[in-house]
Amino acid sequence: MNWKTIGLSIVMLGGSASIQAQEADSIVGKYLPPEKDSVIEIFKCGSKYCGRTFCIKENYYRESEAKNGKPGTPYLDHNNEDPKLRSRPNLGMEFLSGFDYEGEGLYKNGKVYNPRDGKTYCAKMTLESPNTLALKGHLCAISFIGKTNNWNRLAGVNLDDPIWDCMNKTKK
Repeated sequence: MNWKTIGLSIVMLGGSASIQAQEADSIVGKYLPPEKDSVIEIFKCGSKYCGRTFCIKENYYRESEAKNGKPGTPYLDHNNEDPKLRSRPNLGMEFLSGFDYEGEGLYKNGKVYNPRDGKTYCAKMTLESPNTLALKGHLCAISFIGKTNNWNRLAGVNLDDPIWDCMNKTKK
């Protein structure tokens, strides 16, 4: 083997790693879950992928929810099993963590925290198309017991509308 062949092999390996990194980063962006009551931001956190609540539609407790929080105030993590975390806001909460890119649009070994029930589940995400993300949360010991939600990449939603409370929005 000569030096040209070695150099070409190194360049090709570096190029394929770069392509895989770009492919892995294609999940990064903002998504609407099926309920369309929030916007979720998927981002890179170190070498892994995470997600947080970027916006919440009508982010306040109603009178009928007074047992969970003061009416008119923003939603809190009131179902958390840890009493110290029950006062943290849902807006901006990182609830997806630790996802590794496995290739071909699959992200595994992650965790998803569900503020609706206060529990954390094992999870995987699959980028099924450029605009569709499938998130499956499941019992860690029994992966076939779980639920899959399809999220759509954010499009056609006016986040400047006052009904949306977003992380980067200044209050008026």
